[in-house]
Amino acid sequence: MEITSSTSIVGLIGHPVAHSLSPRIHSALYQSIDLDLAYLAFDILPGDLADSISGMLALGFKGFNVTIPYKESVLSLIDIVDPYAQQLGAINTVRIGNGRLFGHNTDGEGFIQAFKRENMSIKNKSVVIIGAGGAARPIGVYMAKESPERIAIVNRTFEKGKILAHLINDVTGSQIASPVSQIPENMDIIVNTTSLGMWPNIRYNPISGLSLSPETIVCDIVYNPRMTAMLRQAVSSGCQIVDGTGMLIGQALSSVQIWTGKPVKEKYWQIMQEELDKL
Repeated sequence: MEITSSTSIVGLIGHPVAHSLSPRIHSALYQSIDLDLAYLAFDILPGDLADSISGMLALGFKGFNVTIPYKESVLSLIDIVDPYAQQLGAINTVRIGNGRLFGHNTDGEGFIQAFKRENMSIKNKSVVIIGAGGAARPIGVYMAKESPERIAIVNRTFEKGKILAHLINDVTGSQIASPVSQIPENMDIIVNTTSLGMWPNIRYNPISGLSLSPETIVCDIVYNPRMTAMLRQAVSSGCQIVDGTGMLIGQALSSVQIWTGKPVKEKYWQIMQEELDKL
């Protein structure tokens, strides 16, 4: 792909971002379909967030993705926030247009797409979500819309788990979610939404010591490494797993659609998946 003066810039902001595979999969897609975009990752220190976003606006960026730890703190810097993202209190995608910043959240949609592509169902299943941060919110809400039996929230800070459970229940008009102090036994689906196990701290396993049934579905949104310590434990117990690459692709394609207005095609998913499979 040739970068010219007409090439639009999009990217990722977070801290850290060295582990991110987003530039790789976005670049593979743009090159394959002749999309005149360039995707870059920017490691932004916490005190520089506002200035960095102002710089992107001044330089004519088309948009950017937001990852840990800015999905919540970036909210106050966005001009117009999609009602769904506002409700969640977290943003992972920003479109820039006419000098204004438009905030969206595609994490939940990306997660559900990845889950369904594995021909797995959430309906009538008991679910436990590990974590209560910026990724847990959209994932929890989208899972609740799939009619599970219950959703248990486990978080280091019980109060944050309680807040997330209230959010899920308020958005869905149900009483399906509740905070718990530890992972309950015999859950059908376990989802890690934290950064535990992410490069470079790959030894961390949020379900270490937990006895798993072979019928349990174990999901980890961490994608680097693709086979986390948590997923290795699940495989050794005979469980079905969903790694973080599916959600990565799903939310990425939703972001591209937001930035360009172009509908997502199945071949776009395949292009990104094939790029990840090279690793």
